[in-house]
Amino acid sequence: MARMAAMIVGVLTFSSVLGLVNSNIVLHENGYEGVVVAIGEGVPEDPNIIENLKMMFMEGSEVLNEATRQRAYFREVTIVVPSTWNYSEDYMATTGLGWVSGADVRVDLPHPLHGDSPYTLQLGGCGDPGEYIHLSPEYAAKMYSSLLPTFGSPGKVLVHEWAHLRWGVFDEYGEPATSTPTFYIGEDMQVHVTGCTEGIKGWLRNIDGSECHADASGMPDSQCHFFPAEDSDNNITASLMNLYFLDNVRMFCDNEELPHNPYAPNAHNMQCDGRSVWEVITQHQDFKDGVNPPRRKRAAETDLKPRFQVIQEAAKKKPRFVLLLDLSGSMDQFMKQLYQAVVRFVRDLVPTGSLLAVVSFANTSHLDLPFTVVPRDREDIVSKLPDTYVVGGYTAIGGALEFILQLVENTGTESEGLMVILITDGEETMYPKVETKLPAIKRKRIVINTVSFGPNATDSLELWAKETGGKSYYHSTGSSDSLSSLDALLYDSITTNLDQPDDQLLQVYRRTHEVAARGGLETGQVVLDSSLGHETRFTFTESIVSPYNPFSISASLQDPEGHLYSEHSLAWHYRLDNATRTIIFNIIEAMAGRWTYIIRNPAGHPRTYPQPDEVQVAVTSHPSRKTGQAPVRVKAWMSANNITYPEPALVFAYVSQGYSMVLDATVTAFIVPPTEEKSISFPLLDNGVGADLRSGDGIYSAFFTQYSGNGRYSVSATVSTSNRTAKLQALSGAPEGHLRQPGTSALRRLTLPLTVSLPEPDSTFAPGDLVPSEEPSGAPHAPCCGDVNRMRVEPFTRFTSGGIFKVHNYQPGDQQPPGRVTDLTVSFVYLYDALVSLTWTSPGDDLYTGTATVLELRYHESMSIHSNFHVGHQVNSSHLTSGDLTPRPAGQPHNITLKMLDRSVESLEGRAVFFVVRARDEMGNSGNLSNLATAYFPLKKYTRNIQEEQKMDAMSGLVVLVVLGVIILVMVIFVASVKMLHVRNRKARKEQQLVRREQQVLEGGNVNRFCG
Repeated sequence: MARMAAMIVGVLTFSSVLGLVNSNIVLHENGYEGVVVAIGEGVPEDPNIIENLKMMFMEGSEVLNEATRQRAYFREVTIVVPSTWNYSEDYMATTGLGWVSGADVRVDLPHPLHGDSPYTLQLGGCGDPGEYIHLSPEYAAKMYSSLLPTFGSPGKVLVHEWAHLRWGVFDEYGEPATSTPTFYIGEDMQVHVTGCTEGIKGWLRNIDGSECHADASGMPDSQCHFFPAEDSDNNITASLMNLYFLDNVRMFCDNEELPHNPYAPNAHNMQCDGRSVWEVITQHQDFKDGVNPPRRKRAAETDLKPRFQVIQEAAKKKPRFVLLLDLSGSMDQFMKQLYQAVVRFVRDLVPTGSLLAVVSFANTSHLDLPFTVVPRDREDIVSKLPDTYVVGGYTAIGGALEFILQLVENTGTESEGLMVILITDGEETMYPKVETKLPAIKRKRIVINTVSFGPNATDSLELWAKETGGKSYYHSTGSSDSLSSLDALLYDSITTNLDQPDDQLLQVYRRTHEVAARGGLETGQVVLDSSLGHETRFTFTESIVSPYNPFSISASLQDPEGHLYSEHSLAWHYRLDNATRTIIFNIIEAMAGRWTYIIRNPAGHPRTYPQPDEVQVAVTSHPSRKTGQAPVRVKAWMSANNITYPEPALVFAYVSQGYSMVLDATVTAFIVPPTEEKSISFPLLDNGVGADLRSGDGIYSAFFTQYSGNGRYSVSATVSTSNRTAKLQALSGAPEGHLRQPGTSALRRLTLPLTVSLPEPDSTFAPGDLVPSEEPSGAPHAPCCGDVNRMRVEPFTRFTSGGIFKVHNYQPGDQQPPGRVTDLTVSFVYLYDALVSLTWTSPGDDLYTGTATVLELRYHESMSIHSNFHVGHQVNSSHLTSGDLTPRPAGQPHNITLKMLDRSVESLEGRAVFFVVRARDEMGNSGNLSNLATAYFPLKKYTRNIQEEQKMDAMSGLVVLVVLGVIILVMVIFVASVKMLHVRNRKARKEQQLVRREQQVLEGGNVNRFCG
C-alpha cells in the first residue's frame, strides 16, 4: 500500500500530468515537458509497444536536438496504457480518464486515409499547432522490426511529425493526383522532384524498374516515382519535412546553409507562402525573441535521454456532474428560460446511472440536490430544482466553487473528472473570487464547463474553463431564431469530455419554427437512420414571451409507416408539461426512416400577444440495440476562442462513423452574434480550398467574417446527407506483416528490384528522356488506388454545438480582403495553337464570402512572378478564347482558355509558363497571390498536331474524292463506249438486213423478167 501511495504521489507531482483532458507541453530550458502518449482502449495488449515508444523518444530526442541546432530535446514523457490491459507493477495507477482525447501522441486503430503511416492531424494554417500525432498499433509494435526499412528511423519519424504538431509546418513532398504534384518543371525546363532542397539524387522509375512514361502534358505520369540514391551519393542534410528516411537528412531547410526552394509546389510552400520550415519554427513561441537559445555541448549523451513514466488509466466509471446555477437578482428576466432548460437537462439529457448534484448560488450557496444516482424516472429530481431567483442577490461564484470543494470532501466523492456546469449571466460581485479557488479546483482535477447566459456574463468564464480543461458556451437570450438553445449547450457540456460509449445519447435534429398566432401551422421532417432509434425523444418547446401567456401550441407526430402520435396517444408516448411549456414524444424503439411532425397554434385560443410563437424542435436518440452499428457522430469546434478583428474565425466540423470518415455530406454552421440578431448560416466544405486544408478527410471547414460587434459568438452545426454521401471505410484485416495501404500516397521508402540496371543518379531530369505514353490518346494513367473502400451512407441528420469565440476590437467597415486562390490549375495545354486552359475555385469579397470585384491574372517565364507579381504579363480579354475574368460568387468554379499571343510553336516547345491570380474587392483590398500554376508546353513528340492531322485528313479526303471521280468517269466512259458500240452494231445489222432484202427483191425481179 505504501508503494502504491508513493506511485500515486509520483503521478500527481510529475509535471507531465497537467490535466485530465488536455496536456500542456512546455519547453523549459531547452527540454520539452508535459508530453503525453496514450494508447487507445481498442489496441491489443503488446508490451513491445511501450518499449518501442520509449526507444522512439530517446532516439527522437537526439534528432530533435540536432535539428533545432541544440535548442530543444525531450525531457519528460508520460505513456498511458488503457485500463483494458493487464495490471503490471511497472505501471503507476491513476484515477484519471479521457487520456486519449487529450494526448499529444495517440496509438489507436488505423486511420482509413493513412493506414499504418504515422500522421499528424493539422487543422490550422501555417504556424498553428496540430491536434495530435497518430500511430497505428501495427506501426507502434513493428517500427523497429519489419517496418523499419519502409519508414526509416522512428526517431526521425517522430521529429517529422513533431514539427507538424508543435510548430505548424507542413510536408515538403508531393502526392499524385493532388494540388501538390510529385514532380514539376522548373525555370531550367527540367523535371524536378517536389521537395525542399534540389540536390537530392536518384532515379525516375516505375515500381517494376521500367522507365517512366510521359502523360498527355509531357510530365511523368502517375505511375512514375522518385527513388533516391544511397546516402553515399547524397550528401544533402535536409529536409526532415521531405525525405527524412535518408540517413544524411538531419536538418530542416533554412534560407542560408540549407537553401529552401520556395517555388516547389508542396504543401508547406502553399500554406506558408514560400517561407522556409526553419523560418517558421524560429518564429514559434518556443524560440522567438531569443527564447531557449542553443545550449552548450553536454558532457554525456545521457543528458538528452527523456525521463519516462508509464501510468494505467482507471477503469471507466459513471460520470459525475454538479449543476451550478446563478440565481442572483439579475437572473429575474431569464429565470423561466433557465428553468425550462434545466428541467429538460435533468429529464432527458443526464445519463442514467450518473451521479448528479445541483447547487444554486447568489450571496450564498444552497444544496438543492445532494449527489444522487440518476434513475430512469427523474421526476423526484425535477421537483427539487430551483425555479425562482433571489431578489437583490449578488453573484458569489468563488463562494459557490468553495462550497463544491467542501461538498466533495464531506461526501467522499471522487473529484478527478467531476464536471461542473456553471450557468451565469453576470460578473462576480462577492468575495472570495474564483481566482483564489482555481488552484484547489485544478489540484482536485475538477473540470468546469461554463455557459454565459446572455452577453453580459464575466469575461473570465472562458479562462476558468480553459484552465480546468473544460469548454465554454454562449446562450443568446434574445435571438429570435437561435439554434443554440440552452438545453443543446447543456447536452454538449456534459458529453464533450466523456469517452464516447456505445450507448451515448446523440442530438439528431434541432430547428426553430415561428408558428403564427391564431391558426398557425408548421411542419417538418426528421430522418432517423438505422444506427439510432433506442429511447428516441421528439421535444417541442415554446419560448416564453410573457410568463402570463398560456401554453398554446399542440404537436403531432407521424412515423415512416404512417402511424400517428398525438395528445390522444398512450401516456408513455406523450407528455405535456405546462410549467416548462414542453411537449415530449417518447418512442422506445423508433423505426428508421422519415418522421413528420406538425405544430399548430389553435385558431380559437386566446392570446395576449398576436406575434408568432417561437417553438424549438429537438430530437435525441440512443444507438440502436438491434443493429449494433456505430452511429454517425459530429464534432464542431473553433480554431481559436479569442479573435482580434478583422482576423477571420475558422470553424470546423468532423463527421465520422466509428473509425470511418463521412464524405460529401451537407454541413451547415450557424453563428449567433452577441447583438442577438438572427443567426448567420454558411456551409462548411471538405474540398481542400480556402479554409479546408485537405480534401476528402471528413473535416469540413470555413472562415467566418460577418462580425457585427464585440463579444461572444456561439457556434453550432447541422449535418445531413447528399446524394453523394459515403464513408471511407477503415482499413483492417491486413495479413500478418503486410502494410495496410492508405488511400493516398504517404511518404515511405520505395525500393527498386535488384535486377534493374540503372544509370548514374541525377537530381534533375530532361523531359525529352521520358518515354512517350503507351496510351493511344496520350492520356495520363489513372491514379493509384482510388476510392475502393467508399461505401454509401444511408440518410441521416445530426446537430451539434461548437462552443463559443469572442471578438475584440471590432470596427465597422470592410477590412477583409478577398480570399486566396489555392487551387489554380492548368487543365489543358495545346502546343500548336499556343492554348492554355486554367481552372480555379472563386474566392469571395471577404475571404470566401460574397463576390470579389476584380480578378487579376498574370503569367511569366520565370517563377519569380510569385514574389514579384507585377513583372508578369497581364491577361486581358484579347488573350481569351473562352470564358472571361469576371469574378464569380465564392466557391463557384472558374474556367478560361487563353492564347499565348505572338508566341510561335518553336518558341513554346519544351518551355514552361507560370501563372498567378489574385482578387480585389470594391475597397481596393487585395487578396494574397494564388499558388503558382505551371503550363508546360511539351515536346512535339509528346503531343498531337491536330491542325496537321486535320490537313492530312482533308488532303486524304480530297485524294479519295479525285480517285473516286476518276473511277466514276472511267466507268461512265466505258459504259458509254459499250453502249455506242452496241448501237453501231445494231445499226450495222439493220443496214445488212436492208441490203439483203434489197438484193432479194432485185434477184426476185430479175427472175420474173427472165421467166416472162
